[in-house]
Amino acid sequence: MSQSKATTMSDDDLAPSPIRRMLAWSGLVLLLVACAAAVAFTVSRPRPDPRLTYPRIHGAGGVLPVGSDALMPSTRADHRLYIDIDSDEPSHGEVNRRLHTAAKLLNLYALAGVPNDKVHVVVLFYGQGVDLALSDAAYQRKFGHPNPNAGLLSQLHKANVDMVVCGQALGHQNFVAANIRPGMKLALSALTTREELQAAGYGEVPKEPD
Repeated sequence: MSQSKATTMSDDDLAPSPIRRMLAWSGLVLLLVACAAAVAFTVSRPRPDPRLTYPRIHGAGGVLPVGSDALMPSTRADHRLYIDIDSDEPSHGEVNRRLHTAAKLLNLYALAGVPNDKVHVVVLFYGQGVDLALSDAAYQRKFGHPNPNAGLLSQLHKANVDMVVCGQALGHQNFVAANIRPGMKLALSALTTREELQAAGYGEVPKEPD
């Protein structure tokens, strides 16, 4: 009759191998790095000022109410302004700096009680700014992701903001009129359009500081 030999595991057998310990520590380090990055991203993101209001364009160009004794724009005069956009770089989260200014202008005049039909704003895209004017399909093909300003551009279009694209800058980037967003107008050039706007009484909106 044969006897079975009992097998026992030593402490060395139960201890994790060096490779397993290394993997465990690597996983822990990666987890800590990911947590730190998430916290840093959350802290670095600017929190919106709860005092801001958006009387005409929602989510961009927020404005602060002021006292009743502050100087206000005329509610009877026509206000004609144009905004140059020569860069597609964002500065307000994902919103382009100059599109933010366009939204801010509309919100300011709305806050002042100026009728919408008294506010005439033209946005002129040229240089790298024409990227913002590309259709959703053309933008996706060029950058591999949707235009983060698409929603704001739609709001500005619905608010009757005229958006004009420089034909020279568009052509130099190998795009044609069919590649711009619906509702935008193609012009011969930004140079000639700017002169026409100034002759028609439009004032240039300066760039805001960062």
